Amino acid sequence: MEHKEHHRREMLFLIGFLLLFFIIFLIALLASVRRVAIFGLGLPYMVEDLIVLILAFAAIIKVLWHIVLH
Repeated sequence: MEHKEHHRREMLFLIGFLLLFFIIFLIALLASVRRVAIFGLGLPYMVEDLIVLILAFAAIIKVLWHIVLH
């Protein structure tokens, strides 16, 4: 019984991460469309937004991979 509860909590945790990374991806996409930088690090807005988009997409794929394997 305890194993099922642990598995359920782990799935909720992973789904929470999935939603978080999806929101970050959407924010970066909207910032790119509006032609503004997300963080204003001094890089061109497109480079900064593209880095965030790629990292968020990679994180989404990784979390989905963990969910599928579980």
